[in-house]
Formats: sequence, structure tokens, C-alpha cells
Amino acid sequence: MDGTFLDDQGDYDRVRFARLLRTMREAGCRFVIASGNQYYQLRSFFEDDWELTYVAENGALTIENGEVVSCVAMEAEILARAWQVIQDDGRAEAALCGRRCCHVQRGTASERFFRTMSRYFTRIEWVDDLADVDDTPLKFSLSVENGSEGEVAGELSDALGSALVPVVSGNGSIDLMVPGCTKASALRLLCRRWGLSASDCIAFGDSENDVEMLREVGWGYAMENASARTKEAANSICPSNQESGVLVTLESIFGL
Repeated sequence: MDGTFLDDQGDYDRVRFARLLRTMREAGCRFVIASGNQYYQLRSFFEDDWELTYVAENGALTIENGEVVSCVAMEAEILARAWQVIQDDGRAEAALCGRRCCHVQRGTASERFFRTMSRYFTRIEWVDDLADVDDTPLKFSLSVENGSEGEVAGELSDALGSALVPVVSGNGSIDLMVPGCTKASALRLLCRRWGLSASDCIAFGDSENDVEMLREVGWGYAMENASARTKEAANSICPSNQESGVLVTLESIFGL
């Protein structure tokens, strides 16, 4: 969504997309929204359409027609260990993203961090202890100094071993995910569900957490504004998010 489908003002051409979606459905094609953001936040952009499919939380939660298809949760012991590692490292502000809500611990994160996270997680709350929340834990979402995310991710990976995998999405953002849980793994699940292969799919992306998905599909498009590594993983470059690159490309494919 951010940096790919949405423009820099956080919106898209809804009339244009509605026309395109009708054409896609008439052709028997599906449109999947895949993002590191929360399902409820993603859903708010398409409230009038329950037939879309969502891959939220970087692949940890997949929902089709309003029903949960897959939910990949962290074990309690791993959650506690990872939270201790994050606190010991001390360079990141952290939120625990759950099936129900996003949780931020009092005393360990700033009001500014909470407000920033609220842009991507519309259901968010303060809690007393991240290791003891009443929710299904999906991932940790971390914010570090912009430009340091690669270094911090590498050191967290060393500290966590195979417990959780850091996924960098740029702009100081790191997600700690259950191993094997990615946008690409969720796409593979949907393809099996729909009787398709990944080669039947195209995908769009702009950041590091899109790389595996772009390599997975039959044709991957990186946005003009994408990171260098994302462009290397793609088959083609399409116009930027500011130029409605996703809509422009799909309109060309479907003859609109």
C-alpha cells in the first residue's frame, strides 16, 4: 500500500480503481492487498467491497471475503525472549501487533511513536506489559533511526537466532516475523486455495519486504520510487506511486 498503491498523501483514485476492478473481475482475476500494515487499517481504504483479499502484517494474517484464511502466531516463549532482546538492545521503539489490536507498552515508547503507529494500525492501545497481552501475537513492529535498520536488523537476527526473522521495510522500520511467514508465503497459500500457480500472478512493490513476493510471481513490477534491491528483484519498473503506477500498469494490461 504505502509507496506502491497509495500516493504520498495516503490515497488513490477510487473511481479509476472501481472501473479497473470491475474489468478484472469480468476477466476472472483477483486483486490482493499485501502489506505490513494492520488488516483493519487496510480494510478502511476499501470499506464498500468485501470481496477483496488481504495479506496483512507482512503475511501473518490472510483474510478473504471477511474470513480468516491463515493466522501465523508467535509462541509465548519466543515472544518473551524477543521482547527481552529488543529491550536489551535499546535502539528500537516497539509495538506488538496482534490479531485483535496493536499494543505499545507504557514507559518503553514515546507518544510520538504511538501516534506514528496509529497511521498504520487503526486499532492500537497502551498496555502495561507486551509479554502479557490478551491477543494472538503476530509480529513485533520496530522503529529505529532512519538508515540504521539494516545494521539493527542484522544484530537482532544474530541475537534471536532462528526464533524470529527481521524484515526491513525502509524508513527505519523493521518487523520481527515468525520464520517462513512472508507476503510470498501468503501468496503461495492463496494460489493453492484458488488452484493457481505463482506464475499466474503479477505483483507490485517498493520496499525490502516486497522482494521475495516479486521474485515469486510470474511478473514482478517495482515502482519507480522503489529501493534499489526491490528494483533488482523485479522484472520491470512501472511509474511511481505518485503517478498511480499500479493503476496505469493494470489499465494497460487489461486494455483500458
